[in-house]
Formats: sequence, structure tokens, C-alpha cells
Amino acid sequence: MTGRTVIYNARVIDPATGLDEKGGVLIENGVIAEVGAGVGKTTAADVKIDAKGKVLAPGLIDLRVKTGEPGAENKETLQTASDAAAAGGVTTFVVMPDTDPVIDSVALVDFIQRRAEGVAKVKVLPTGGLTLGLDGAKMAEIGLIKEAGAAFFSNGDKPVEDAGVLRRAMTYAASFDALVASRPDTPALSKNTVMNAGAFAARLGLRGAPPEAEWIALERDLMLAETTGVRLLADCISTGRSLAAVERARDAGAKVACSVAAYSLFFNELDVGDYLTYCKVQPPFRKEEDRQALLDGLKRGAIDAVVSAHDPQPTEDKRLPIADAAFGAVGLETLLPALLSLALREEIPLAVALKPVTSGPADLLGLPQGRLAKGAPADLVLFDPAAPWACDRDDLTSRSKNSPFDGRKLEGKVLRTWVNGVTVFERG
Repeated sequence: MTGRTVIYNARVIDPATGLDEKGGVLIENGVIAEVGAGVGKTTAADVKIDAKGKVLAPGLIDLRVKTGEPGAENKETLQTASDAAAAGGVTTFVVMPDTDPVIDSVALVDFIQRRAEGVAKVKVLPTGGLTLGLDGAKMAEIGLIKEAGAAFFSNGDKPVEDAGVLRRAMTYAASFDALVASRPDTPALSKNTVMNAGAFAARLGLRGAPPEAEWIALERDLMLAETTGVRLLADCISTGRSLAAVERARDAGAKVACSVAAYSLFFNELDVGDYLTYCKVQPPFRKEEDRQALLDGLKRGAIDAVVSAHDPQPTEDKRLPIADAAFGAVGLETLLPALLSLALREEIPLAVALKPVTSGPADLLGLPQGRLAKGAPADLVLFDPAAPWACDRDDLTSRSKNSPFDGRKLEGKVLRTWVNGVTVFERG
């Protein structure tokens, strides 16, 4: 993108600095040249865009996205995921390693990068598999894969059950200052479960995953992070007790961050309703008190990243009895509206609600985007924070339509998305 573009008459919000004022952003050659109240209609530019008082903020950064490419393109491709991301105001997303083949080598990291450069509208970063084949037996070549461009390392939805393997991988990763993401789970407690364990699951006759499955694994991961010195991301925690454990470890000096799926902030276990398979996700919707505890963490800034946990599944894998249906939900297009709806209903300042999808994940990965600062990439989103709409899965851009938000009333619509100053989505 060359030349100068000014976006003016906007409510400019930068979560990194707490900026929230009327003004604009000047883009020059794809980067931000000026931001704030001093930017207006009279600012010299080749292209002038009137924001009409809507919110202009950094484009979202999503740390947890699954695609079917390579290996299961019927679910989602990098191109269709990118289209969905742009429509949702997400300008950077990280692809999880559990593809077929697994992203556990330099060659696969290079493939994802090259493929995304050719077909994606937004920025795509690959995650490196923490262990070969994600089988938890032998750690991957972390140093080489990081050098090739992996954003961080993860075993996806498969926890590394062997503590010795995990300790060695964490120790090795720490020597490269690599970020390790681990989704805390104890398969012996959660295997073959459908939803959160409790009275509601019992009434439905469904096998529930107890929160202890998360707590036990998380405490182990936190202890190993403390002893190895690795930078740990507790991936998709879902309970108030888990958040408290992360905060205790952080206060004790461990390099620990945490992420939460947007659906964990929005839904509770009762939303599974009458065996709704689109609400079958990992981790499951928890109790209302857990949702409230996570919301409190969002308000306090204790949650480092909110993720879409985008996990596309075709209709034939979801329209089954709930015990047989696949786990997963699409979320790229509902990530921002979910946060905006919560901000409106829970009276959370927009800058606070947006930080874990902008500067929060950017800081974890050392990215220059995710903020409105001079010299930063002009990755931006313009949205109406209070526009009401009803989610209809058939209207989603994603190739798969398995959304728990289907039929839900939400607030907040993306109007326009820019990547490096170029428009990649505009609502018609």
C-alpha cells in the first residue's frame, strides 16, 4: 500500500495506551503515520474516509484458529478462514498444529507461510507442534521450527501426559525464549465426555468432564513452568479456580499467561439446552459462577488473550446424537461481537474488553501490530459497537457453519477491515 490515507471522524480506541477519543488515523505506505485528535478531514491525504463516528481500533489478533488445510480442506481452508477473519475484524490469526500432516517440522511451517502469502487476506502465523505428531512421546525440533517462523509451540488439544517429556520440551523451549501453549486437561478424567460434569449433565444423561481434569493438569504445568523458566500460555482455561491458579503463579514470578475462549465468557452449561451439538466444545461450557469469575478476570485485565477457538466441523459431523458429534465451533466472525455484547451488557470499557484481542496477544508474540502507534502496521478495524443483529449460521463466511451463537442476538458489527492499509473487508 503506497500513498496516504486518512480515516477521520472516528472514535479512536487504542487498548495498548488506553486512548479513547474522537479523531482519526493517518496511514502512509501501509503503516500508521499519525493517530489521535489531531487527525481530521483537513489532513493531507490521497484518500479520505469518513468513519461517521464509529469506532476505529487495532485489528484483532486471534491466537487459536484451526483450519482443515492441509488434510481436511472440506472443513476450512486458509483462504476461507482468512475471509471469515477479515469479516470478523481479525487481521492476524495463529493456525494450530493439529493438521494432517501435523505442523511439526520446518517444511510444514514453511508450507503454511507460503500458502497463506498466496491466498490469505489477513496475516497468518503457524504454530509449531510441541511433540512429533502431537503424540506426546518425543519433542519436536523447537529451535529450528522457531527460527523458521513458528509463533509458539503447542500440542493442540492433546495434552502431553508424560511429565518428563513436557519438562524436557519446556526446558529446551526456555533456552530459545519460545512460548509454549498447553491446554490443561487430564484425559483419564475427560475421555469420552460430552459437557461439563454436574447436575445438569446428569439430568440429560450425558457424561460430564469434571473441572478437576483442568485443575490437575494446570497445576502440573504451572509447576513445570516455574522450575524450567519457560514462558507458558495456559491455553483456553475455563474455570475461576484455574484463573486464580494462574494469577498465583504469576505473582510468584512464573512467566505465565492465560487465554480464554470467547464462548467461555458468553455461555454456561445450561446453554447446551436440548442436546445442542453446536454447543459441544472443548473445554466445555462451565457453570455460571465460572463464567462470572472469568468475566471478572476480563474486567481486571487478568486474562492475556481471548481467542475464538475457531474449530470448523462439517454438518455431517455435527448433526449426530450429541455423544457422537464432533467437538468444535467456528468463532472468527463472532469473536468481536461476543466481546462487544459483553462490554455493553456488563459495562466493561471498550479499551479493556479489546485489550486481550489486540495488544495482549501482540505482546505475547512480540508483534508490532495490535496497537495504534506511529510506525505500526496499519491493521485496523472499523465497527459499530452497538449495532444489534441476530447470528444466522447460514450467513457466516466460514466454510463450516457450526456456531453456538446461531440464533443469538448480539451487538456490534464490523464495517471495514484493513491489513497494511489495504481494505480486505467492507460491509456492503
